[in-house]
Amino acid sequence: MKLSLFLGIFFILTAAFAAAESSAYTIDSVYVNGIEVDADTKVQVVLGSTAQIQVYLEGTGERTDVRLRAWIGGYEYDSIESTSDVFEVQDGLAYKKILTLDIPEDLDVSTHEYILHVEVYDSQDKESYAYTLYVEQERHDIVVEDILLSTQSVAPGEYLGVKVRLENQGYKDEEDLKITVSIPSLGISNRVYMDELVSGEQESAQSAYLVIPSDAAGEYEVLVSVEYNNGYSEVVERSFILVSGVRMYDESTFVSISQITGLVVDEESSYKVQVTNLGERTKVFYLTVEGLHPEYTEKILVAPGSSGEFVFTLEPEEAGASYVFVQVDTDEGMVAQKLFSVDVEEKNSIAVIFVSVVLVLLIAGFVIVYLRRL
Repeated sequence: MKLSLFLGIFFILTAAFAAAESSAYTIDSVYVNGIEVDADTKVQVVLGSTAQIQVYLEGTGERTDVRLRAWIGGYEYDSIESTSDVFEVQDGLAYKKILTLDIPEDLDVSTHEYILHVEVYDSQDKESYAYTLYVEQERHDIVVEDILLSTQSVAPGEYLGVKVRLENQGYKDEEDLKITVSIPSLGISNRVYMDELVSGEQESAQSAYLVIPSDAAGEYEVLVSVEYNNGYSEVVERSFILVSGVRMYDESTFVSISQITGLVVDEESSYKVQVTNLGERTKVFYLTVEGLHPEYTEKILVAPGSSGEFVFTLEPEEAGASYVFVQVDTDEGMVAQKLFSVDVEEKNSIAVIFVSVVLVLLIAGFVIVYLRRL
């Protein structure tokens, strides 16, 4: 009885094992990006690249409904796989099939190793093999995550603000990134800089502003170019902007915007925007400020013949050249639009200057006192 049970289990297992092997085809070799892989070989692939999988088959029988599939498991957001069209296999013939796998840029590479599964199958049989891939980041790899336009439709003569969000997917920190924003068809461009972007982090660059020509009309391509790695690497992405219509201006108003000066890192500075309602009814004025982490009240109500005041504060985090954009609107149209080019000073440099001035004055005082005593 026990012998019969053992033989029964043996035949079941043998049948299952046999079903996993095909009598009509066999995989002779597999290449990843031109490198032959086997049980003892790991092949390196890079995040964001396309891996080419070459599979060499030999027909040992005849099948008319064969497919080849390659896949990698473990990706959280999608499947990484590729499957061929149906093909026929004949006894004694050799076949070469090519598949491609797109390796995601955000695949977790903390352990680096992933299993590549290669399968040849039909309605009856299957041959499958597994190989080890070593997945790693590029040395230098900046990705444009998003292009944020200040508006989707702009009128001729207005400013268009473009903010670019970047991610460093390489394993090297990057310094001195140059972000150039342009509309080639209109012949306009501007650039901003990012001092540093650490590996694995995202950061938004300050907005770059373009003045739309007065004769522009239609849809235009907005080109974003990011140069990094000492200028040896570049990534380019695109967006689109619609230039249409004529901006409505509210001329029954007067606006005065204070000059933006004296900016120091990590220090809060306040500035005023005075508005006057020259119309015959009460108006709501709206304020927009962009750049250097502004805080402000977005709207105020001003009676006819009266004035009101906005106050906005800026608190820069980094020293250097930057931009601050200020716009005032009413329900009847735009009132004023102004772009300030500003310089942010290091906090310590201001203190050094102050101390230096004090020392000079003290020394001068001592010299004067000494001379008077002579």
